[in-house]
Amino acid sequence: MEYSLVDEYAKLHSRHRYGATARHALADMLPHILALKPASLIDFGCGQSNLAMLIAAKAGIGTFHRYDPAIPELSVLPSGRVELAVNVDVMEHIPDEEIDAVLASIAAVATHALFVIDTGPAKILLSDGRNAHVSQHDAMWWLARLKPHFPAIREMPIRRRNRVAFKTWDGEVGGLVGLGVRARERAIYRTQKLARSAHRKLFGAGNRGASR
Repeated sequence: MEYSLVDEYAKLHSRHRYGATARHALADMLPHILALKPASLIDFGCGQSNLAMLIAAKAGIGTFHRYDPAIPELSVLPSGRVELAVNVDVMEHIPDEEIDAVLASIAAVATHALFVIDTGPAKILLSDGRNAHVSQHDAMWWLARLKPHFPAIREMPIRRRNRVAFKTWDGEVGGLVGLGVRARERAIYRTQKLARSAHRKLFGAGNRGASR
């Protein structure tokens, strides 16, 4: 499927580790994914993140795929359906008039879906001067656009500024186990973020990954 900004993002991927920050959402996503217990997974719009591998390892998912139309080696969807599609910091990059086509593609490839969407502006601009987040909308707007494609979709909590999240199933790992999962993943994320910051200070800003 062709999208109007694929070439734009292909250029960004060639210059930056674009889309590599999706790890931030794992602490909020994982208790819900552990409750669903999917056997297969796709990170739809994965960018250069390793989120699919992390989720698969932590949730015991045997089959996982990474898909991004702007990265040639990841630009082919799997031939069969998977149980879960995760879509993190992607939809805000899709022009409003193309959102339904993208959602239809996700619904066609996955039984369940989990979305994390940034509602604020990005740090970078596209070549035509637009903000890289071309679709900036609130939770109610996104819920209305998601529901025709995923009738069971509902909002889920996420502890991240300017983010809203949605999923298509009931249940999450709660209690002390759920709290422990979240605390562990947040600690890992903070440690990795500090390590990246220290690396940039030592080796310069040229290695900085662009924010989705």
